[in-house]
Amino acid sequence: MKTKVIVILSVVIIAVIAVYYSCSNKEKDDNGGNSVVVNKPQPLNLSIYLDLSDRINPSTDNSKALSQKDKDIAIVEYLANYVKSRAVKQKILPCKDKIKVFVYPIPDDSRIALLSEKLELDLNTAAPAEKKKMLTTFVDDFHGAMEQIYDYTIKTSKWQGCDIWGFFNKPVDNYCIKDGYRNVLVILTDGYIYHAQNKIQEGNAYSYILSQTLKNPKSSLIARRKGLENLEVLILELNPDSLTDQDKMEQVINDWLQNMGVQKYYVGETDVPSNTKMVIDKFLE
Repeated sequence: MKTKVIVILSVVIIAVIAVYYSCSNKEKDDNGGNSVVVNKPQPLNLSIYLDLSDRINPSTDNSKALSQKDKDIAIVEYLANYVKSRAVKQKILPCKDKIKVFVYPIPDDSRIALLSEKLELDLNTAAPAEKKKMLTTFVDDFHGAMEQIYDYTIKTSKWQGCDIWGFFNKPVDNYCIKDGYRNVLVILTDGYIYHAQNKIQEGNAYSYILSQTLKNPKSSLIARRKGLENLEVLILELNPDSLTDQDKMEQVINDWLQNMGVQKYYVGETDVPSNTKMVIDKFLE
């Protein structure tokens, strides 16, 4: 009899513990009731890498509907508004999202460097009282800084360029990857990856993409590292000199990202902003 009582008590205790933990893993709904918790999405760490090479030169820009400058600015502004909308949905205060726009290597032009410093918003470190104020102005601030960067670059013909291949070897970890975040890197480039300080060839593998390398059916980009599983990469505005280069360029870049461990990526050709926005929405959903 005593053994039977002990067994019954044990079952009751286990049931109580199970109910307790079940309730503790639920959130209160708007009416105070319990609802099953759906895993909360991670905060967003959004990085935007600008290619300020002669792809934005009006004299060589082969964009049709809009200039490359207008397309790039429209994309950055859309992404900034995306971050703003996320913050509003989260009622601002709990939001820890980050967004920054940058050029790499670090600009040697002081004016570009100073303007680039304005292209960052970190809602994780911002004081609660400042968050709403920052969200009110930062989209316009981004737009203004982008306009000045592109206008100044075009006026002076100081094509800053970029080192996309070198960036992925190490700097990407510090620039774009934060623990506990969904890390997304958006790169605006025409797809011709090249930097004079990183010109390497190993058989049919290169550290750059040029029209000449695309003519080689076996060409590829050298993958110097692994371990980028925690980074999503969206490359936009590919704009090869000829349609025959398009598929090969996409293949080379896709293989390179995959070889470095990137699990979610997309490479898209240049398009009008309305179509590009649909690509961005699908990628970020």
